[in-house]
Amino acid sequence: MTPPRPFERAEVLGFRHVRFGYFSLLAFLALGLALEALHGFKLGFYLDVASEPRRLAWRLAHAHGALLSLLHVVFGLTLASRFALEPLAAARASRLLTVATLALPGGFFLGGFFVAGGDPGLGVLLVPVGALALFGAVLLTARGVQSTADGVSFREIAFDSPDYDASVVLRARVLRAPLGLHPGPEERPAEAGLRHLGAFEGGVLIACLMLEELGEGRIKMRQVAVDFHRQRGGLGTRLVRFSEEVAKAAGQREMVLHAREKAVPFYERLGYQTRGEPFVEVTLPHREMWRALG
Repeated sequence: MTPPRPFERAEVLGFRHVRFGYFSLLAFLALGLALEALHGFKLGFYLDVASEPRRLAWRLAHAHGALLSLLHVVFGLTLASRFALEPLAAARASRLLTVATLALPGGFFLGGFFVAGGDPGLGVLLVPVGALALFGAVLLTARGVQSTADGVSFREIAFDSPDYDASVVLRARVLRAPLGLHPGPEERPAEAGLRHLGAFEGGVLIACLMLEELGEGRIKMRQVAVDFHRQRGGLGTRLVRFSEEVAKAAGQREMVLHAREKAVPFYERLGYQTRGEPFVEVTLPHREMWRALG
């Protein structure tokens, strides 16, 4: 069984936000109905002149809560789209948006509940905290949306899916076939516990790699393959950087890999360092390389 990972995949995180958004919208709609009932029954607790701060605060709690609930739905749908955020930005924006949804309307509600001398209660101090969290979530979302101007998008691939099958074919064609090698049937089950990342153009897989968690904050990049017609165009660099963001979001501190000797300069340009002596793997000389994920 694959162990649970601290970083949720984009579609899982997106589903969580869509569901949270609709349930919180339901809660704030219920609050709106309750406020209408207080008004309809002419309760002094809500309608007296001295209760004006309470009335205003609770209306603001209802309005902000409903809008933030809808924002959760939009954020969740964004994560599941081709405009999905980079993994680290998505994880941070997710936490900030949740804080904003609790603190902003919660501050208004508590401030209105404990009115003192015509002023809202101390609970209103949560409002600026929620506002800052909301600002941060929107900023991270705006900056983290991945560029698709060239039609290329990056995302995680589910094991045993059609995209995974395409990655098996691509890796075999780019990495194994030129050496006269072919992947054995025993390799597929062994890849079930790995994370599979891919670059897509028009829905077609054009580059891929795998990540294997080694424990103690270390993760290994494996079998980086870029289709022949897309090599030397920066696509490999973008895919490696995407994998680093995924690894950092999962709490990993060091990326390691086994690089073919001719690929060592490529990884050195990306900040990787060699360690140990050269060794032979799949009939070719390799070097172990690593990079801290700061």
